[in-house]
Amino acid sequence: MTLNIEADIAARIAAMEDEPQASADPTQVRREILVIEDALHTTAAEAGTRLRSLSQIELTGIPSPSSHVTRGIIRFRPASDLKPPYYKDADKTIRIWLDIAHRDHVLYQLSHRKRYLWIGYWPGDYVYADLHSRP
Repeated sequence: MTLNIEADIAARIAAMEDEPQASADPTQVRREILVIEDALHTTAAEAGTRLRSLSQIELTGIPSPSSHVTRGIIRFRPASDLKPPYYKDADKTIRIWLDIAHRDHVLYQLSHRKRYLWIGYWPGDYVYADLHSRP
């Protein structure tokens, strides 16, 4: 891959000028970066305490040189069911919840040839995650 993902993420961190944590040194931001190789799309229904439909994409790939992540899960939910993103060391997985209104855009991004999912943890408990793609 000719793109230096580590440098790209460092630039993204530095560009977050409108956020209060933007003054944090990018080296102080813990990050996990997954270079996506494959995606499995799942659509389901669930009945328990309430009836709801579920949609998610499971991503697999390789970690960037400074990362350990090998998997990502993007869950699409109504805005009222969103949760904060997180990375779990035990299963090396980034989990993010997105508004279901963004599903078509994410599917479009996953059709691009270069894709990666990342999560960053800033000092002061700020967490940010997103999906990047390049046509």
